[in-house]
Amino acid sequence: MEYDVVAEFEACLVGRSCVIGRGEHGWAFDLTGGVFLTVSCPWRIVSGGGIAFGSGDHGELFGGTSPVDGEAEAQGALDGKVITAASVDRQTADLTLQFGQETRIDLFNASLGHEGWQAGYGPRENGWSVIALGGGELSLIGIDLNEPRFATED
Repeated sequence: MEYDVVAEFEACLVGRSCVIGRGEHGWAFDLTGGVFLTVSCPWRIVSGGGIAFGSGDHGELFGGTSPVDGEAEAQGALDGKVITAASVDRQTADLTLQFGQETRIDLFNASLGHEGWQAGYGPRENGWSVIALGGGELSLIGIDLNEPRFATED
């Protein structure tokens, strides 16, 4: 039986809380235990029966008097919640993070050529990275495919 390294990666995300902020070239998702996601592809938070926030909404007015604060919207939707399930689409490398029954984050790896997101832990010399490549493939760095372990601080 072939080892499912993607399933182990998904399992390593479960139980973590998430703080989302703007990064230099997209968005930064800081998960507890030292795990991070750098996201340059479109993403959204689904909660309360609809889309609570989309990455393209940040800074928009939408007829109001002040721009949408994406960090505040994300934190409001995720406050007090932890990841209860994570799944990577094996064809597209889309990533879904489920926070209980009502809330989820969908990351859309939307390009043939550009990387959509990167998850990682630790410095390059002894950490690991999972990268959603353009076209839907995953690149695994710092992971022994014979016996992978997604080591983190917890």
